[in-house]
Amino acid sequence: MSDIFLKKDALNLLKKKHVVFFGDSNVRSLYKDLLWLMNKNSLIEKEVLKRKLEKSYLEDTLVKCSALHKGRDFEEVRRYERGNVCVEYSFITRCWNSSIERMMSAIKQKEKPAPDVIVMNSCLWDITRWGPNGVTAYRDNMVKLMKLFQSSLPTETLVIWTTAPPVSTSCFGALLVKQVEFLQHTLRFEVMEANMFARQIVVSHGFDVLDIHHHLRMQIHRRATDGIHWLPMPVRHMTNLLLTHIALSWNVPLPGNFHSRILESIQNHETGDKAEIVFPSLPPALVDAEEPDRGTTVELKHPASQPQVKTHRISGLMQRRKKNKKASRVPPSLPHPPVNKENVLPRSHDLYERYNKYGEVLEPWEPVTLYNNYGEPITMKQPFYRMIKRPWHQSLFHRQQRKVAPYHF
Repeated sequence: MSDIFLKKDALNLLKKKHVVFFGDSNVRSLYKDLLWLMNKNSLIEKEVLKRKLEKSYLEDTLVKCSALHKGRDFEEVRRYERGNVCVEYSFITRCWNSSIERMMSAIKQKEKPAPDVIVMNSCLWDITRWGPNGVTAYRDNMVKLMKLFQSSLPTETLVIWTTAPPVSTSCFGALLVKQVEFLQHTLRFEVMEANMFARQIVVSHGFDVLDIHHHLRMQIHRRATDGIHWLPMPVRHMTNLLLTHIALSWNVPLPGNFHSRILESIQNHETGDKAEIVFPSLPPALVDAEEPDRGTTVELKHPASQPQVKTHRISGLMQRRKKNKKASRVPPSLPHPPVNKENVLPRSHDLYERYNKYGEVLEPWEPVTLYNNYGEPITMKQPFYRMIKRPWHQSLFHRQQRKVAPYHF
């Protein structure tokens, strides 16, 4: 759940702040959309998300880059400064690398100021492009990275690990080269396991996790054709999620452009007020309705004047025959036959009476005759009739004129 941020809201939140992004192309899309939001009150264009290695994007600077290729040593470092806001982005193919290690060393020795926010994710490249031991190395590198953050960053720095978004069952692109194309069918399951492991490691070291995978699991129809990247609308949703998380972490009031009970309860919980996070299981229009006490049982009483519900229509002739046979029926004052006998089930639905082809009421233990595929009669007890699914009743027992039973007999 997130609020909706406009241009002025994003600029007010990030005033005099330094934000650093580390990650793959999906993190680059998040970086570009944040800059777009700080300049325009509109959705980013689809073609802009596809571009890479531009010399300048919305007046930012391409600090460092390599040639455009699909290798693991691809580099792209960008920096954006506008007034008192500074946003940086670095493309990485591994969560633990030399550039992050040098940056943390400079911050620890106070040669470089620590950023206010670090947003990071590199799951897809870690588990697909570093050989058969990539998953094992990813686990070790995640632990090393979190310990490095703990020893180098001050407590004021907000570290947010974003989980990898869902990928398609048949994805393609620069991520999956010819040598690792066999991973495209199982990559979605490996991404889920990697996200679960990263979430446990990051939280255990005292840092934050933004579960992008959870929020985009119902937005897969807005995924790009390659099965990895996303269209402008879900990218803006990720940006709003990120800014909402930052605002709640800093106890900054939300813009209030979107109202939700869940969002308000989380905001009150973050500010220290005594509020309980409520996750409604009903639509918003029905949330305020009073729910019955689940500790008491409610008995449904059917008055005698209530018309009986019939399973099928009865013609006038059948109704008259039913009226003539009423005297021969068992009086309702007599008790029902005992239940729980052998091959006998209780009559549980008193409102639903069954009728034969003559309009006569079938008693619970009255035998029912039907025919098999060879035309031989088969006698069945009435309780077994009630065990059969209701849509089969009319085709099985109310059309006895045909001599051949349906295929399931």
